[in-house]
Amino acid sequence: MSDDELDRLREEKMKELQEQQQSQEEQVEQQRQAIKEKASKYLSDEARSRLGNVRMARPELAQSVEAQIARLGEMGRIQKVGDEDLKDILRDLQSEKEDSEGNISFRR
Repeated sequence: MSDDELDRLREEKMKELQEQQQSQEEQVEQQRQAIKEKASKYLSDEARSRLGNVRMARPELAQSVEAQIARLGEMGRIQKVGDEDLKDILRDLQSEKEDSEGNISFRR
């Protein structure tokens, strides 16, 4: 094979890999959007607004809360999540995070 053929093959392979990655990213974004829409059905207006504020500061936390609310709603364990309910969920998730961080101590 000549250098030109190798370069062409590399370029084709790179283009193919980029298209696959873009496709996967689009699928992930569609899944996130679907979860967001499901969770939104169970949120009161105040809770939806609070979650929007959380999303601005900590997007990963907002996604986690949305996923949890969507799952609970689909299981029929919740009907509507109010602002106080959302605060409780956020507190629970925060305390779980603090518990999982753990403490490191050194003995000397």
